Amino acid sequence: MKKMSFLLLGLPLLLGSCAAAVSNGSADDVRVGMTEGQVRHLLGAPLARTVTPDSTRWHYQWGADWHNRRRRLELSFRDGRVVNFLLNEELAVRPYAAGSSGALSSQVDDDDFLDLLLSVRAAATDINRLDVLSHALTNRRLSGRQGRALLRQFSFDSDRLKALSLIAPCLEGSDDRDLLLDTFTFSGYVSSARQLLDAQRR
Repeated sequence: MKKMSFLLLGLPLLLGSCAAAVSNGSADDVRVGMTEGQVRHLLGAPLARTVTPDSTRWHYQWGADWHNRRRRLELSFRDGRVVNFLLNEELAVRPYAAGSSGALSSQVDDDDFLDLLLSVRAAATDINRLDVLSHALTNRRLSGRQGRALLRQFSFDSDRLKALSLIAPCLEGSDDRDLLLDTFTFSGYVSSARQLLDAQRR
């Protein structure tokens, strides 16, 4: 699958709904030539949309769980109609085999990060999202922008702070920490998040 570097430069382009899609049995009914309206009626709102100069892609997935395999559907639209689609089954997040040193791996690439972001977004509750992160982030390295995108998937500051405790050890550096702090709503949690990041730097 080709790299989609524009995703990390413009994460706001991930315009998907947080609502879960309907039963994946309907995914088998997708056909080339369907309109966006027909696909939305069949499958519900996509988890994410990505926009390229010549097409729009909709992303769906079902059964996203670290312990289970998931179905993933990606559709490409041109002029409002499906021109091609890919339906497959794969692991929710590709595992990383840590080396003997236990050091952080290279930074998560664009494809892996999109998989991770969609898996976190598809989880039913913040507790489930934390479970996905706790398994997925072992020995991985994230940029500040990637960390911010993950924190934005959490509904409450209390769970966002727990997520930050998982994300902070994976961050490349401290230059982007303001991006992470800006995801918190209440000053008390901002202070706690700052202390957590400061402790990680020492």
